[in-house]
Amino acid sequence: MLDIARLRHAFFHPPPDGERRLPTREEHIARRERRALDACHHDGSDPRAFAIGEHGSLIGGPDKPLSFSNLDCPPEYRAGRVPLPLSWFTHPSARTPPPGGPPEDHPVLDALIGDHLAGYPDRPTALDLARILRSAAPTERERSILYHILGCIRPWDLTRLLSRERLSVYELARAIHFSGIRRPQVVDWLHMFAARPSAQ
Repeated sequence: MLDIARLRHAFFHPPPDGERRLPTREEHIARRERRALDACHHDGSDPRAFAIGEHGSLIGGPDKPLSFSNLDCPPEYRAGRVPLPLSWFTHPSARTPPPGGPPEDHPVLDALIGDHLAGYPDRPTALDLARILRSAAPTERERSILYHILGCIRPWDLTRLLSRERLSVYELARAIHFSGIRRPQVVDWLHMFAARPSAQ
């Protein structure tokens, strides 16, 4: 359940820039509200007309006009997220791939290529994609391939990259970093495996 008091506190007292920790749901929503308010001011709109920030009930309280959002997407998933640094994924559990080594065939990768690289020129084979996902230095084209695959991947397919393709969490975190994506669902999924470096 959303903690409104914490949400309002996070709106008026955002965490410092560059703080390295997992933000709360309330902090994500507060950041979205601040960005919406900034956008309103930037384009000359009146935030009161849109019930944004302290001008709406979500932040301003029940005496303000009702805040509303497009309900097909939770507000905390509206703004991009930056993944935690790779050092958060270097603990032993993240570095160890599932037992068995890479599979001989790659049905998960075949499916991802079909789903996300349709129309991509000179599509990689599943074997190529397996190598790209494990690469410590992908080329610019390979980073583009990672962007297309990971930018719209379904969370259960991320899990299958660990369990079926037998990538380590670190390899997948590195591929997500190389791709440059900021999709909240992917970054949140990855953060489930993070451990603060000082705690390792």
